Amino acid sequence: MRPMDHSKLKCCLFSLLLLTVSSSGTLSNAAITTIQPLSNTASVVQPSNTANSGQPSNTATSSSAATPSCTTRRCLASMLIAKEALSQPQSRRCISIIRVPLIVYETLSVDTKNLRFESRLEVPLSWEDPDLSWDTSVYHHDMVVLPVSKIWTPDLHVTNGVQTTMKHGNKDLLVHSNGTVEHMVIMNTVVGCEVNLYNYPFASDFCAIALNVWAISGCGMFLTFGNVSKTSANRGDWLTEAVELNAKGGRDDRNYLWVSLKMRPENPFLSLVLPSILIILADVVSFALPLGESKRIPFKVKLVLSFIMFLNILKDLLPGGGQCSPIIRKHFCFCLVILVLSMLQSMVLTRLAKCGTLWPCSRSKSKDSPLKDTDNEEESRPDITVIKLKASEEEKNSPLLKVVKFLNKMAAQDQKKVRHHRFANKVDLICFCIYLTILIVYTAVILYFSFGSRCEIDHLEFWH
Repeated sequence: MRPMDHSKLKCCLFSLLLLTVSSSGTLSNAAITTIQPLSNTASVVQPSNTANSGQPSNTATSSSAATPSCTTRRCLASMLIAKEALSQPQSRRCISIIRVPLIVYETLSVDTKNLRFESRLEVPLSWEDPDLSWDTSVYHHDMVVLPVSKIWTPDLHVTNGVQTTMKHGNKDLLVHSNGTVEHMVIMNTVVGCEVNLYNYPFASDFCAIALNVWAISGCGMFLTFGNVSKTSANRGDWLTEAVELNAKGGRDDRNYLWVSLKMRPENPFLSLVLPSILIILADVVSFALPLGESKRIPFKVKLVLSFIMFLNILKDLLPGGGQCSPIIRKHFCFCLVILVLSMLQSMVLTRLAKCGTLWPCSRSKSKDSPLKDTDNEEESRPDITVIKLKASEEEKNSPLLKVVKFLNKMAAQDQKKVRHHRFANKVDLICFCIYLTILIVYTAVILYFSFGSRCEIDHLEFWH
């Protein structure tokens, strides 16, 4: 006989066992589960009370569904990131209210040459996004931190800004369970502002920073502001006195910061105004220098050149034009004209004191020479006989007569120079009195316009 296969033997034994169980009906479930692994082809035998065991299994399933699949804060953050909330929250009114509880302002610099000023703003933001909310009874966390790059954030812009850069204050933002998002941005903006420099260096003015968001046809964003504070840091010659928040015409889409600026007058006064005053005083005192010694003219030329140097410095500091041109520019132009006229007056009077005429010296000598020739001709007209009779006597006294004539001629020239010099000094005194009177009147006028008058500028004309 052929040997019996082992698998067939196992099947026969298992069939015999089943027959025994069916006859007795007392085999336990534990025995079945113990015997089941003996065959790979046998089916799983269910117990007779499967209907009763189904109810507890449903209870277990519902309890597992009520328990969240993730309980950690990182897992919750991953779930919120997976929503990809990269667009503006869509509300029924098609708008999002962006709350700005506090703005921290700081003036960085004021460019009086190009009429611009740079400032720095720290702006905390808060808004609602229902898609980022969760049930705290399921996820036991009140807030979670999410990366900025994965969540939508509002974009602010400056309407009158020449150059504006906005960066996030942090790479993360805070999200509350009710969908409130908190974030902060830092803005550096350069604003074109025609600063009123009419009373420079005693200037003070206001400048506007129009801070707004995108909105069109009733959709977009709207800002609601809280308080505004400024840092105590003041750089350069300008001080930030106050910062206020206003809205042009009561409109929500025309919000601006009203920045009050005031200039420190010490530095420009000591470097520009005071030197101009001292140069004019030196020019007034220079009238005491004598005309004939040629010391006054070189001194006045030096004063004019030094004043031109200060005028070039002023040109690099102040703008070339504008609605309210600085009055100090007119002051420097007037002082330069006065100095040049004073120098020309000294040149003319020096010429008058030396030659007694305004014509060049070579031309005046040529005019005097014909007179001398006519005098010689008139002296030669007497009778030749009289000259011959006295010739012998004059030959004896000719050296003495020459000396006397030379001395008389020198005395006449000295008297003539004295008369010219006296006349030039009288004219110089009259010019000095006129010069001093003009300066006194000009001082009163410039003080009135510097402190008694103002020039107004519309700083919100960019909205017109």
